[in-house]
Amino acid sequence: MPLYKGHFNNYVMKPAKTGIISSLSNVVRRYLILFTIFSALLALPLSNVLVIDKALVSNLVTFLAILTIYPSMIQLKMEGLMKSIKQFKQIALSIFYVFIVSPLLSFLIAPCLRDPHVGVGYFAANVVPASSASLGYVLIAGGSVELATVLATLTLFMGIPIIPFLISLYSSSTSIPVPIEPIVTSLLEVLLLPLIIGQLTRYLIIKNKGLPYVEKNIKPHLSLATMLSMLALIFVLVLNQATKIIKEPTMAISIIFYQSIVIATLLLASLLISKSLKISYEDHQAISLISVTKNQSVAAVIAVSALGPQSALAPALIPIIQPILAVAYLHLEGWIKRFLGGVYRGRR
Repeated sequence: MPLYKGHFNNYVMKPAKTGIISSLSNVVRRYLILFTIFSALLALPLSNVLVIDKALVSNLVTFLAILTIYPSMIQLKMEGLMKSIKQFKQIALSIFYVFIVSPLLSFLIAPCLRDPHVGVGYFAANVVPASSASLGYVLIAGGSVELATVLATLTLFMGIPIIPFLISLYSSSTSIPVPIEPIVTSLLEVLLLPLIIGQLTRYLIIKNKGLPYVEKNIKPHLSLATMLSMLALIFVLVLNQATKIIKEPTMAISIIFYQSIVIATLLLASLLISKSLKISYEDHQAISLISVTKNQSVAAVIAVSALGPQSALAPALIPIIQPILAVAYLHLEGWIKRFLGGVYRGRR
């Protein structure tokens, strides 16, 4: 155990504090699905007590979204991107899934929700880039974290011009006017700003404390901050849409059901294509998990800031089903390895 400089009291307290944060982070991560469901359910009865102004909701959603994304941007390893940037086939596949297949599926499904405002929010929820948990899923699955980092970074930058275009394309088919400028502003606020500040923070920490401090010491703190911010964001979004959920529970069930279809279809399609193109297991997991798991914090800000409050229903509910399906997919590790032709020896 490394010794800490300073008085004996500092030496005693620092490991204890780190241990508490690490333990708390592990508990929240282990039961994140249950905490997510609890946050959503808690917001429903409190909607009659807590009435929040629409302007405040918009600002609160943006603030919580930035808090959710910022820690992951500190952990994003951009130093070694050039090593994986030459994997053109894998990158092309991920772009194909993120910006063509996923939008196409949601384009076909969104009208089934019958409410055009909810539909456009559902569409927006399926064209945003990867979530902050995506790299964690890839790591757990034994996938290529280096490739996943490249894919997450590329889709983030590509999403800034592409996402407004796709949303405007869908909205034109539903006769719902969607202002482009607020969407672009939202993307810059919740994607580009946290990325710049996060990478600057990472650089300063590494310069002063060293790389292990980012990779190990503060990682539990950053993970916990991300998860708690996400839970608070889900609470605010459901609170804002509680009346509609209570009056139309079938709408909420439909969103979760349809999103399950989209995720399952994307996972199955990516698996079959990886098999046919002889993509390795490690690269396949990076491609599929980065392409399927979406950053609903970004979708929420777009919905609240540019599309209208009803459009935030899908970004509020999708985080309930997305991690459940992602974790279920991770349990198929052995079967996927065998299907892709790899040798599975189990976890060490």
